[in-house]
Amino acid sequence: MNLGVRLHRTSLALGLVSLTLALFSLACVNEASELNKAGVALESRNSLEESIVKFDEAIRLDPRLALAYYNRGQAYFILGQFEPAKQDYDQAVNLDPESILFYTKRGDAYLAMGQPDQAVQEHNEAISRDPQFGLAYYNRGSAYVALGRRDEAIQDYNQAVILDRRIRITTNIGVRCKLYDDLYPKDVAYQDCRGFSSHGSRFANAFGERAFEYFERGEYRKAIMDYDQAIRLDRDRDLYNGRGLAYQSIGEFDQAFQDFEKAAGSTGFAPAHYNQGKLLYEIGKYRFAAKEYSLAILKDPLYADAYTGRAMAYTFLAKDALAKLDIDRAVELGVDRVELEGVIQELEKQR
Repeated sequence: MNLGVRLHRTSLALGLVSLTLALFSLACVNEASELNKAGVALESRNSLEESIVKFDEAIRLDPRLALAYYNRGQAYFILGQFEPAKQDYDQAVNLDPESILFYTKRGDAYLAMGQPDQAVQEHNEAISRDPQFGLAYYNRGSAYVALGRRDEAIQDYNQAVILDRRIRITTNIGVRCKLYDDLYPKDVAYQDCRGFSSHGSRFANAFGERAFEYFERGEYRKAIMDYDQAIRLDRDRDLYNGRGLAYQSIGEFDQAFQDFEKAAGSTGFAPAHYNQGKLLYEIGKYRFAAKEYSLAILKDPLYADAYTGRAMAYTFLAKDALAKLDIDRAVELGVDRVELEGVIQELEKQR
């Protein structure tokens, strides 16, 4: 056999090997993609450990499949294993640095690990790459909340809503919507209502905490405006209670009482009953005040201020024996006896 024939056959054999390897590689890629999809399906049914096995297999077959790392990171994140989640997001970013979602999710992992400053940097990176990506603003807002930067958080939440109406933070009370499909094919619109966050509640929290800061500074009307915004998003009893205190501070007792009633609700909320009692006491309704203090104590038998308030109400009602019992209980819970008995003596002179 001449040299030319041998070279031809060798070349042909090498070509067949290359083709076989290419076909095998393509088969691996296709199988990896199918395993990734199977993992996402399991993840959506909350079979997280099983989904991780599928993602492991997908990555073994195709180590450059960024989505498999991302989706495995999602499963770890949901399981509360934030460091492995971040490592998978790292790998996803390395393989596909143009995917802004990967930066945003890595920011979420940093926030979950108690590193909000680093989380902000990740969301900044996502926003610098795509200033129209609403989710990055939304998640950066959550990092700002963790840092106590309420105004910036609210600005980001507002920007997120403007840019992406699928983030359904609306004026509908108690809104609950899940965010974005974990599969995230970049050429397909995201699926609504996926993920594990209550957007209304998170947005309301930003307004609620800023309202509390206004209240602490004595800016009660500004506090009320922020509580209004928060309550439109989330009918949380603490928000009603806070707004009630703000109304009480500016002398709008009817509004305050309504908010305390809403905060107390059908199941009862000790601070709301206490605040109702305090308000009724201030306007001279001592019998009703004592009743509300009693409800607060019923919900929280260790509520020292409620015993103090009821002792004062009982004093005006000339129920001195009951007042003494409450004084003793308040002292047991840490109230200064000399100071409290001095207050009671002054009240006795006024009745």
